[in-house]
Amino acid sequence: MNEFLQELQSSARQVMQDAGTPAKHGATWPLMVELGWLLAPVPESLEGLGLGPEAVCVLQQELGRNLAEVPFISASLALDALCQGGADNADWIARFTCGDIATAALVDTQPGRQPISVVGSGEQTTFSGQLDGVPGAEHASHVLVWDEQQTAVALLALDQGGIETQAQTSWDATQGISRINLQQATVEGGALLAQGEAAQDLIARLLNLRDMALAADALGGAAALLELTVEHLQTRQQFGRPLALFQSLKHRCADLKTDIAAAEALFNSTLSQACGDLGSADAIFAGQKAKSLACATYDWVAEESLQLHGGIGMASEYPCHLFLKRSMLSRHLGTGSGDYLLTIAEQFLASDEV
Repeated sequence: MNEFLQELQSSARQVMQDAGTPAKHGATWPLMVELGWLLAPVPESLEGLGLGPEAVCVLQQELGRNLAEVPFISASLALDALCQGGADNADWIARFTCGDIATAALVDTQPGRQPISVVGSGEQTTFSGQLDGVPGAEHASHVLVWDEQQTAVALLALDQGGIETQAQTSWDATQGISRINLQQATVEGGALLAQGEAAQDLIARLLNLRDMALAADALGGAAALLELTVEHLQTRQQFGRPLALFQSLKHRCADLKTDIAAAEALFNSTLSQACGDLGSADAIFAGQKAKSLACATYDWVAEESLQLHGGIGMASEYPCHLFLKRSMLSRHLGTGSGDYLLTIAEQFLASDEV
């Protein structure tokens, strides 16, 4: 991580320090816009800070520490798609870095759901189907969408006819997600960003960035939760002694710290190697490994921390249960933990290293 990203991370942590857990959308999003966080990954040629996709991951890691309710990952996907179009999308980029929100689905098409299909070309292109796991749809003006066959990528206006937004039930109340039903929704009022082979390359890049950002969110949440757990053990007493003095509990916390450090090491290595070539086969595989390990680690840290908090771990007065619920949701975002593991196993078995 270069010095600019380190400074960005340090600054973001200071900003989020008093934001609360969870950090509310109404207070956090305007602050992010004012501080220029959305401009961080935008190239300098498009009047951004030019810190690249790495900036998205660094900022999301800090947002994950506070379980922020803002749809930063999905907004960043939409912005990255616009940036790939260069100066042609400059007006759109300016709009979505100055307060307006464009969102995107964070899960792949689910079995039993109608996949996205596309008909037509240009502004007359229409999209039909269902998008699941769309965060921040109630605040967004546009949604990023592509079809199942990866022939077109577009930004659609959510206030047009043919689009219906439904809130989805989730155990994690800090991450409001929705289902968006498309019925011949047109590009008019939005933007057609890519078609054909260019669409396939763009989608591969966006999915890769999505995995990296989800990994960052998981690692931020896991690290913050372990810090809260250690603080709890230092203040809670049993038999007149702080729980932190019990050797078995020390060992459990040390194991959790080691697991987080391992996941962070893989993530940081992937961040430095893959973000310059997002969408390539190597970068995609690296992102899948980072996301899989980060989410598995988040799961384990959340479950152990709940136990280390004792019965009060699920009490509303403590944020422990909120991290647990976010970790459970994180498993299902992206392609899904089971599919990641199968892909990773197949890659290893096919490699010469086995």
